[in-house]
Amino acid sequence: MNFKHVLFIGPQNEKGGIGAVLETYRNEMKGFQMISTYSSNPNVNNQLYFFKQYFNIFKLLITDDSIKILHIHCASRGSFMRKALVVFLAKALGNKTIMHIHGGLFHRFYQSSYLMTFLVQHVLRSCDRVICLTNDWSHTFSEELELSNLSVVLNPVKTFPLRPYRNSFSSISMLFLGTITDNKGIFELVEYLQQNPFYLHNKIKLTICGEGESDRLISLISKKNNGRNIFFAGWVNGSQKDDMIAEADIFILPSHYEGLPMAILEAMSAGKPIISTSVGGIPSVVTPQHNGWLIEPGKLNQLDAVLDEIFNDPSLISRYGMNAFVDAKQFHVQSIVSKLNTIYNDLLTNE
Repeated sequence: MNFKHVLFIGPQNEKGGIGAVLETYRNEMKGFQMISTYSSNPNVNNQLYFFKQYFNIFKLLITDDSIKILHIHCASRGSFMRKALVVFLAKALGNKTIMHIHGGLFHRFYQSSYLMTFLVQHVLRSCDRVICLTNDWSHTFSEELELSNLSVVLNPVKTFPLRPYRNSFSSISMLFLGTITDNKGIFELVEYLQQNPFYLHNKIKLTICGEGESDRLISLISKKNNGRNIFFAGWVNGSQKDDMIAEADIFILPSHYEGLPMAILEAMSAGKPIISTSVGGIPSVVTPQHNGWLIEPGKLNQLDAVLDEIFNDPSLISRYGMNAFVDAKQFHVQSIVSKLNTIYNDLLTNE
């Protein structure tokens, strides 16, 4: 399959969730081409950057007749506003448009006012297709925005090799991958562990990877000298991230808001059981008593029962991990690209 007829629009940010999705597409799709509308360089004026890239999109669309579809990836607020302008440009020039919505707070964004709901509804209705990350999101957008042009496409991940599980678990290692912020629940998790009996008896190790409020996190880790089994590794990617996932027993992400986190999908693809929260698209891939555990956001005390269950029956780690590995096949990148290709062909067939 060659995708030179599709132009991808998204952020120039390899560290964000959208950036990770686009990089996965780039590595799998022959003929992949993209124009970014937001720079990850803190020294760049992103307003000027956007208008420069907007002109580049215009120039490419009027000079390259092979481009038929714009596949536009957006989140909330400024991201959506920028991409709305791209939608209007593409429609004016006769191109098909797909708006691919990411971010766990998108519903709060369009619910913020009547005017915002009207604007988002107008933009999404003008698109030829709107892609959601889960069936729940598709239902929500259908009901609240009265959209009929919806498709569900999971985030893609590469295939990870399944490493053998340990024979015994006198202690467990957990891995957190995400932005260091309150919304991800990482500060609550550190505070919880520093009082948990299993952790205090050296039965739990937590490795934290990510960027954000790192100084605050480091200060919290060292509090009361109870941070001896909590390690902050900073930002990791590539083979280093793959090794981190492979070496962990359990992946944990106690977020307050989410779409469909790439980190969870990657961990499942590597055969790791998941501890997370019942928010966003997470319950669509993490099933309690099957491939992991779910708690309510902000209620870290619910981890008491989870950890009791794990240490009473450590075989759950390998059993749930194997289930996660099998479940992850549905979002391996080859399957997702095939589904996208079907959507592209449908749009072009219905011209």
